Amino acid sequence: MVINADAIKVVIVIARCGSFAAASQELHKVPSALSYTLHKLEDSLGVSLFERQGKQLVLTEAGYHFIKRGELILGELSSLEDSTRLIAMGVEPSIRLSFNNILSLAPLTPLLRECEQLFPQTEMQFAIDVHDGVWDALLDKRADIAVGAPNQVIANSEIGAEPMGAVEWVFAVSPSHPVARLQQPVTERTLRRYPAICIRDTSVQLKPKEAWLLRGQKALQVPDFHSKLSLQAEGVGIGFVPRHFGQPLIDDGRLQVMTVESPKQPTPLFLAWQRQHTRPCFSWWLQQLRDPALQQGLLGPLG
Repeated sequence: MVINADAIKVVIVIARCGSFAAASQELHKVPSALSYTLHKLEDSLGVSLFERQGKQLVLTEAGYHFIKRGELILGELSSLEDSTRLIAMGVEPSIRLSFNNILSLAPLTPLLRECEQLFPQTEMQFAIDVHDGVWDALLDKRADIAVGAPNQVIANSEIGAEPMGAVEWVFAVSPSHPVARLQQPVTERTLRRYPAICIRDTSVQLKPKEAWLLRGQKALQVPDFHSKLSLQAEGVGIGFVPRHFGQPLIDDGRLQVMTVESPKQPTPLFLAWQRQHTRPCFSWWLQQLRDPALQQGLLGPLG
Protein backbone atom coordinates (compact mmCIF):
# COMPACT_ATOMS: atom_id res chain seq x y z
CA MET A 1 0.00 0.00 0.00
CA VAL A 2 1.35 3.42 -0.97
CA ILE A 3 1.02 5.90 1.91
CA ASN A 4 -1.57 8.46 0.88
CA ALA A 5 -3.14 11.51 2.48
CA ASP A 6 -6.32 9.66 3.48
CA ALA A 7 -4.35 6.96 5.31
CA ILE A 8 -2.30 9.58 7.16
CA LYS A 9 -5.45 11.43 8.19
CA VAL A 10 -7.05 8.18 9.44
CA VAL A 11 -4.06 7.44 11.69
CA ILE A 12 -4.02 11.02 13.03
CA VAL A 13 -7.72 10.98 13.88
CA ILE A 14 -7.58 7.51 15.48
CA ALA A 15 -4.64 8.69 17.61
CA ARG A 16 -6.56 11.76 18.72
CA CYS A 17 -9.84 9.94 19.42
CA GLY A 18 -8.35 6.77 20.90
CA SER A 19 -10.74 4.32 19.25
CA PHE A 20 -12.21 3.31 15.90
CA ALA A 21 -15.72 4.13 17.10
CA ALA A 22 -14.91 7.72 18.07
CA ALA A 23 -12.79 8.29 14.96
CA SER A 24 -15.57 6.96 12.72
CA GLN A 25 -17.93 9.68 13.94
CA GLU A 26 -15.42 12.42 13.08
CA LEU A 27 -14.50 10.97 9.69
CA HIS A 28 -18.05 9.84 8.85
CA LYS A 29 -16.85 6.32 8.04
CA VAL A 30 -17.79 2.99 9.59
CA PRO A 31 -15.28 1.62 12.14
CA SER A 32 -14.56 -1.43 9.96
CA ALA A 33 -13.38 0.83 7.12
CA LEU A 34 -10.96 2.62 9.43
CA SER A 35 -9.72 -0.66 10.86
CA TYR A 36 -9.13 -2.00 7.34
CA THR A 37 -7.19 1.13 6.31
CA LEU A 38 -5.01 0.99 9.43
CA HIS A 39 -4.26 -2.73 9.21
CA LYS A 40 -3.44 -2.49 5.50
CA LEU A 41 -1.07 0.40 6.22
CA GLU A 42 0.60 -1.45 9.10
CA ASP A 43 1.02 -4.57 6.94
CA SER A 44 2.58 -2.49 4.18
CA LEU A 45 5.00 -0.83 6.59
CA GLY A 46 5.69 -3.99 8.55
CA VAL A 47 5.21 -2.18 11.88
CA SER A 48 2.47 -1.59 14.42
CA LEU A 49 1.39 2.02 14.78
CA PHE A 50 -0.94 1.34 17.74
CA GLU A 51 -1.20 -1.01 20.66
CA ARG A 52 -4.32 -1.75 22.71
CA GLN A 53 -4.52 -0.65 26.33
CA GLY A 54 -7.94 -1.80 27.45
CA LYS A 55 -10.45 -0.22 25.08
CA GLN A 56 -8.02 2.49 24.00
CA LEU A 57 -5.68 2.52 21.00
CA VAL A 58 -2.34 4.03 22.01
CA LEU A 59 0.43 5.03 19.62
CA THR A 60 3.63 3.00 19.54
CA GLU A 61 6.99 4.73 19.15
CA ALA A 62 6.75 4.13 15.40
CA GLY A 63 3.22 5.55 15.53
CA TYR A 64 4.42 8.76 17.18
CA HIS A 65 7.00 9.16 14.41
CA PHE A 66 4.36 8.52 11.74
CA ILE A 67 2.01 11.10 13.26
CA LYS A 68 4.73 13.75 13.57
CA ARG A 69 5.90 13.42 9.99
CA GLY A 70 2.39 12.81 8.68
CA GLU A 71 1.08 16.11 10.03
CA LEU A 72 3.92 17.94 8.29
CA ILE A 73 3.19 16.15 5.02
CA LEU A 74 -0.53 16.97 5.18
CA GLY A 75 0.35 20.60 5.81
CA GLU A 76 2.66 20.65 2.80
CA LEU A 77 0.02 19.01 0.61
CA SER A 78 -2.54 21.60 1.65
CA SER A 79 -0.06 24.39 0.93
CA LEU A 80 0.71 22.83 -2.45
CA GLU A 81 -2.96 22.75 -3.36
CA ASP A 82 -3.49 26.36 -2.32
CA SER A 83 -0.39 27.71 -4.05
CA THR A 84 -1.17 25.82 -7.27
CA ARG A 85 -4.66 27.32 -7.39
CA LEU A 86 -3.29 30.79 -6.65
CA ILE A 87 -0.68 30.55 -9.41
CA ALA A 88 -3.41 29.50 -11.83
CA MET A 89 -5.32 32.63 -10.74
CA GLY A 90 -2.24 34.82 -11.35
CA VAL A 91 -1.21 35.28 -7.70
CA GLU A 92 2.48 34.81 -6.84
CA PRO A 93 3.36 32.41 -4.02
CA SER A 94 6.35 34.65 -3.27
CA ILE A 95 8.25 37.72 -4.45
CA ARG A 96 11.97 38.32 -3.86
CA LEU A 97 13.56 41.75 -3.51
CA SER A 98 17.28 42.47 -3.18
CA PHE A 99 18.19 45.78 -1.50
CA ASN A 100 21.58 47.43 -1.62
CA ASN A 101 22.95 47.62 1.93
CA ILE A 102 23.48 51.30 1.30
CA LEU A 103 19.73 51.90 1.59
CA SER A 104 17.58 52.47 4.66
CA LEU A 105 14.67 50.03 4.84
CA ALA A 106 12.69 52.17 7.30
CA PRO A 107 10.34 53.63 4.63
CA LEU A 108 9.20 50.12 3.65
CA THR A 109 7.21 49.42 6.84
CA PRO A 110 3.91 51.00 5.66
CA LEU A 111 4.31 49.31 2.27
CA LEU A 112 4.69 45.92 3.90
CA ARG A 113 1.48 46.47 5.86
CA GLU A 114 -0.36 47.47 2.69
CA CYS A 115 1.11 44.56 0.74
CA GLU A 116 -0.10 42.12 3.40
CA GLN A 117 -3.63 43.47 3.02
CA LEU A 118 -3.58 43.42 -0.79
CA PHE A 119 -1.69 40.14 -1.30
CA PRO A 120 -2.12 38.00 1.84
CA GLN A 121 -1.15 34.81 -0.03
CA THR A 122 2.18 36.15 -1.33
CA GLU A 123 5.28 35.59 0.80
CA MET A 124 7.76 38.48 0.89
CA GLN A 125 11.47 37.63 0.73
CA PHE A 126 13.87 40.54 1.34
CA ALA A 127 17.62 40.16 0.95
CA ILE A 128 20.42 42.64 1.67
CA ASP A 129 23.25 42.57 -0.86
CA VAL A 130 26.50 44.52 -1.12
CA HIS A 131 28.02 46.30 -4.11
CA ASP A 132 27.56 44.26 -7.32
CA GLY A 133 25.90 41.54 -5.27
CA VAL A 134 22.64 43.40 -5.99
CA TRP A 135 23.10 42.96 -9.76
CA ASP A 136 24.33 39.43 -9.15
CA ALA A 137 21.11 38.48 -7.31
CA LEU A 138 19.06 39.68 -10.26
CA LEU A 139 21.21 38.04 -12.94
CA ASP A 140 21.27 34.77 -11.01
CA LYS A 141 17.47 34.97 -10.59
CA ARG A 142 17.71 35.05 -6.81
CA ALA A 143 15.72 38.30 -6.94
CA ASP A 144 12.73 39.50 -8.95
CA ILE A 145 13.47 43.17 -8.24
CA ALA A 146 16.82 44.77 -7.33
CA VAL A 147 16.70 48.07 -5.46
CA GLY A 148 19.76 50.31 -5.51
CA ALA A 149 21.85 48.31 -7.99
CA PRO A 150 25.05 50.41 -8.24
CA ASN A 151 27.14 52.01 -10.97
CA GLN A 152 26.90 50.37 -14.38
CA VAL A 153 23.57 49.45 -15.90
CA ILE A 154 23.25 45.73 -16.61
CA ALA A 155 20.18 45.54 -18.84
CA ASN A 156 19.21 43.07 -21.53
CA SER A 157 16.12 41.49 -23.01
CA GLU A 158 15.36 39.85 -19.64
CA ILE A 159 16.24 42.77 -17.31
CA GLY A 160 14.89 46.30 -17.18
CA ALA A 161 16.53 49.16 -15.28
CA GLU A 162 16.05 52.86 -14.58
CA PRO A 163 17.95 55.38 -12.41
CA MET A 164 16.86 56.06 -8.82
CA GLY A 165 19.30 58.68 -7.57
CA ALA A 166 22.87 58.64 -6.34
CA VAL A 167 24.79 58.21 -3.10
CA GLU A 168 27.18 60.92 -1.91
CA TRP A 169 30.27 59.70 -0.03
CA VAL A 170 32.31 61.41 2.67
CA PHE A 171 35.64 60.35 4.14
CA ALA A 172 35.06 60.20 7.88
CA VAL A 173 37.22 59.21 10.83
CA SER A 174 37.00 59.34 14.60
CA PRO A 175 38.27 62.66 16.02
CA SER A 176 40.65 60.51 18.08
CA HIS A 177 42.16 58.79 15.02
CA PRO A 178 45.64 59.95 13.92
CA VAL A 179 44.29 60.89 10.47
CA ALA A 180 42.01 63.49 12.06
CA ARG A 181 45.08 65.57 13.01
CA LEU A 182 46.73 65.52 9.57
CA GLN A 183 47.00 68.34 7.07
CA GLN A 184 44.34 68.20 4.36
CA PRO A 185 43.89 66.95 1.72
CA VAL A 186 45.28 63.70 3.10
CA THR A 187 47.34 61.73 0.58
CA GLU A 188 46.74 58.11 -0.39
CA ARG A 189 50.28 57.33 0.69
CA THR A 190 49.40 58.42 4.22
CA LEU A 191 45.97 56.73 4.32
CA ARG A 192 47.50 53.43 3.22
CA ARG A 193 49.09 53.07 6.67
CA TYR A 194 45.74 52.60 8.42
CA PRO A 195 43.20 49.76 8.15
CA ALA A 196 40.17 50.37 5.96
CA ILE A 197 36.80 49.20 7.28
CA CYS A 198 35.20 47.32 4.37
CA ILE A 199 31.95 45.47 3.73
CA ARG A 200 32.34 42.31 1.67
CA ASP A 201 30.74 42.21 -1.78
CA THR A 202 28.02 39.52 -1.88
CA SER A 203 28.48 38.71 -5.58
CA VAL A 204 28.48 35.04 -6.52
CA GLN A 205 28.66 35.08 -10.33
CA LEU A 206 30.13 38.57 -10.82
CA LYS A 207 33.63 39.40 -9.66
CA PRO A 208 33.46 40.83 -6.10
CA LYS A 209 34.60 44.43 -5.63
CA GLU A 210 35.82 46.61 -2.79
CA ALA A 211 34.03 49.91 -2.26
CA TRP A 212 37.33 51.55 -1.27
CA LEU A 213 40.66 49.92 -0.53
CA LEU A 214 44.07 51.25 -1.50
CA ARG A 215 46.75 48.97 -2.89
CA GLY A 216 48.70 47.47 -0.02
CA GLN A 217 46.23 48.72 2.59
CA LYS A 218 44.99 46.36 5.30
CA ALA A 219 41.27 45.60 5.13
CA LEU A 220 39.01 44.89 8.09
CA GLN A 221 35.94 43.13 6.70
CA VAL A 222 32.61 43.72 8.46
CA PRO A 223 29.07 42.54 7.60
CA ASP A 224 27.13 45.82 7.46
CA PHE A 225 27.11 49.61 7.87
CA HIS A 226 26.12 49.39 11.53
CA SER A 227 29.45 47.67 12.18
CA LYS A 228 31.42 49.90 9.83
CA LEU A 229 30.14 53.17 11.29
CA SER A 230 30.60 51.94 14.85
CA LEU A 231 34.19 50.83 14.27
CA GLN A 232 35.13 54.04 12.45
CA ALA A 233 33.57 56.10 15.24
CA GLU A 234 35.70 54.11 17.71
CA GLY A 235 38.83 54.87 15.71
CA VAL A 236 39.51 51.27 14.68
CA GLY A 237 39.81 52.10 10.99
CA ILE A 238 39.05 54.58 8.22
CA GLY A 239 37.04 54.80 5.02
CA PHE A 240 34.31 56.47 3.05
CA VAL A 241 30.72 56.31 4.33
CA PRO A 242 27.44 57.28 2.66
CA ARG A 243 26.62 60.81 3.78
CA HIS A 244 23.01 59.86 4.59
CA PHE A 245 24.23 57.16 7.02
CA GLY A 246 27.17 59.09 8.43
CA GLN A 247 25.56 62.51 8.96
CA PRO A 248 24.03 61.74 12.40
CA LEU A 249 27.47 60.67 13.69
CA ILE A 250 29.07 63.71 12.07
CA ASP A 251 26.50 66.02 13.67
CA ASP A 252 27.09 64.64 17.17
CA GLY A 253 30.87 64.69 16.81
CA ARG A 254 31.55 60.96 16.72
CA LEU A 255 32.87 61.21 13.15
CA GLN A 256 34.92 63.94 11.53
CA VAL A 257 34.83 64.60 7.78
CA MET A 258 38.24 64.86 6.11
CA THR A 259 39.30 66.06 2.67
CA VAL A 260 41.38 63.46 0.87
CA GLU A 261 43.58 63.52 -2.19
CA SER A 262 41.28 61.24 -4.21
CA PRO A 263 37.64 61.75 -3.20
CA LYS A 264 35.09 59.06 -3.97
CA GLN A 265 32.62 60.08 -6.66
CA PRO A 266 28.85 59.72 -6.12
CA THR A 267 27.51 56.26 -6.89
CA PRO A 268 24.49 56.17 -9.23
CA LEU A 269 21.84 53.70 -8.18
CA PHE A 270 19.28 51.85 -10.30
CA LEU A 271 15.99 50.09 -9.87
CA ALA A 272 16.14 46.88 -11.91
CA TRP A 273 13.77 43.97 -12.45
CA GLN A 274 13.08 40.71 -14.25
CA ARG A 275 11.07 41.64 -17.34
CA GLN A 276 9.18 38.35 -17.56
CA HIS A 277 7.38 39.00 -14.27
CA THR A 278 4.01 40.66 -14.76
CA ARG A 279 2.06 39.24 -11.82
CA PRO A 280 0.00 41.52 -9.53
CA CYS A 281 2.23 41.72 -6.43
CA PHE A 282 5.38 42.17 -8.53
CA SER A 283 3.74 44.98 -10.53
CA TRP A 284 2.52 46.64 -7.35
CA TRP A 285 5.98 46.64 -5.75
CA LEU A 286 7.61 47.94 -8.92
CA GLN A 287 5.13 50.82 -8.98
CA GLN A 288 5.76 51.68 -5.33
CA LEU A 289 9.54 51.56 -5.73
CA ARG A 290 9.36 54.00 -8.65
CA ASP A 291 7.93 56.68 -6.36
CA PRO A 292 10.51 59.53 -6.11
CA ALA A 293 9.47 60.25 -2.50
CA LEU A 294 10.09 56.62 -1.50
CA GLN A 295 13.43 56.57 -3.31
CA GLN A 296 14.47 59.68 -1.41
CA GLY A 297 13.40 58.02 1.84
CA LEU A 298 15.54 54.97 1.07
CA LEU A 299 18.52 57.34 1.11
CA GLY A 300 17.77 58.37 4.67
CA PRO A 301 19.47 57.67 8.02
CA LEU A 302 20.38 54.12 8.93
CA GLY A 303 17.44 52.54 10.75
